[in-house]
Amino acid sequence: MRAAHIAELEVPPACVDIEAPLDANVTIEAVALNPLDISVGRGSFYGGHPPLPYVPGCEAVGRAEDGSLVYLFGEGRGIARDGFLAKRVAFASPLPVPEGVEPAVAAAAGIAGIAAWVPVAWKAKVGPDDRVLVLGASGTVGRIALQVATLLGAERVVGAARMAAGDIIALDDVADAFGDAGFTVCIDPIWGEPLARVLSLAAPHARIVHVGQAAGPEAPLRSADVRSKELQILGHSNFALSPQERNRAYLELLAEIAAGHITIEVELHSLEDVAAAWERQRAGAKVVIAL
Repeated sequence: MRAAHIAELEVPPACVDIEAPLDANVTIEAVALNPLDISVGRGSFYGGHPPLPYVPGCEAVGRAEDGSLVYLFGEGRGIARDGFLAKRVAFASPLPVPEGVEPAVAAAAGIAGIAAWVPVAWKAKVGPDDRVLVLGASGTVGRIALQVATLLGAERVVGAARMAAGDIIALDDVADAFGDAGFTVCIDPIWGEPLARVLSLAAPHARIVHVGQAAGPEAPLRSADVRSKELQILGHSNFALSPQERNRAYLELLAEIAAGHITIEVELHSLEDVAAAWERQRAGAKVVIAL
């Protein structure tokens, strides 16, 4: 069967022929690529990488033997052992996917979607009185977070990035966007200097939910910004969720996608085009490989 293989770290995967597992029970339809896959394939992920060569892909959507659509994540796939970028896989605990969601979107809603849904809906508990700032809003997590905050009825939702684009403002314009009132919630997928720049604009008791470190692993936060306003800085990691929590978050988000309340834009590639797809994901696109 056809599959993707990473034979050397820091080299994009190639499409190859491998043996299908004898106990394969899922036919893969779509695999979403994520920064996690790039990090593992680069050898920079703190959890290491599978023995080379390996099949990448940490999440997928496929068809179970009864024809039902299922989501696959976990069991160390794509991190400690072969992942999902193959036509057929064996997987012990696939999660049924509700009808009404395209396989490519269902795949893209997993890792990135949960990283937006849980911080906004569960941890920040955004409501009608909130003024929400989403940093890194041009990325997939940021774009989903903007929609979730709007869906939950926030008074104001502002997306910011280093460069303004469309409805997303530049970091330099955040002060004007919130005025003297400041933001009450910040969803932060980037950390680093950008977060430090905006903390002085927070309202008293604002909730900062930290999701990722796209701008760097260290942030020069000022003590005065944090203490004077008694800010709450909360961390989020998908890996810290239990399987039950992760599944619940995923299904809650999928319900909103199926209802048309949230959309996820993806860039589709074929398995044969996996090397180019890998580079597009590395460049910041949200790539889904259709098998």
